[in-house]
Amino acid sequence: MPTFNPIDKAISNPSPRSLKDPEPKRFVRHHLRLLAAHDGSHSYPYCWGFTIFRTAYAPGSDELFAKAVERLSVYARDYAYGDLVRRPNPNEEPLDTRPNEELAGRYFSQVVEDAEMEGVGVEDVGRRFDAWVRRKIEARDGRDVPNSRFRLCLMMDQKGIDDVLSLPDDPREAWGDDVWIKVVTNERWEDRGGPERGRLWLRADVRYAVWSTWFALEDPDFVYEYVGWTEDESDGALNFWGSPPAIDI
Repeated sequence: MPTFNPIDKAISNPSPRSLKDPEPKRFVRHHLRLLAAHDGSHSYPYCWGFTIFRTAYAPGSDELFAKAVERLSVYARDYAYGDLVRRPNPNEEPLDTRPNEELAGRYFSQVVEDAEMEGVGVEDVGRRFDAWVRRKIEARDGRDVPNSRFRLCLMMDQKGIDDVLSLPDDPREAWGDDVWIKVVTNERWEDRGGPERGRLWLRADVRYAVWSTWFALEDPDFVYEYVGWTEDESDGALNFWGSPPAIDI
């Protein structure tokens, strides 16, 4: 994997230039501060992203899967530039682009491919994710992990590949219905006092929610239980109709 240098505090946590300076409170700087807090327990410091488990291996799917993974990268990096969309008001300085560039450049996801995973479901992916986490970080309680790389993984089945590829190459042209991807967690329903229904998993929008959830999960209890996920009775997933709320920083 690539090597990521420690994050410059002048970019992640600058001193305010004035009483109402928006720069220190921008979400991208908050995200960078989270990434800067490396505890030495794993070999993925100063970056963010997912482990992506491929579960579709039909003939001809190799190229489509690779394109879908690359499309995800495009949308992840677009998320990092999200607060630059708003035009500054008159007499307002343009926002500093350095933290956006820093966050976008620190996105890194890995792919797990094994033809034996053809058609497997959430439970199997969850078990493989648990094993991956055990190999990558020091032994600790399942919920006490350093960041969301070890709490969440992406499951790319054929529907996921097709849905991601339905998004335009340019995120600025992505309008209309949300496009969802399966997000498998490191928890089970019973871990949270729920019925014994197996793995807790989510369905999140590729354009925004899946990325903001990665950073919001510094507080999993808040995200899973209070911010508006709606249980899908047909398959047990938690669907997020919208995006996690702005983080209070």
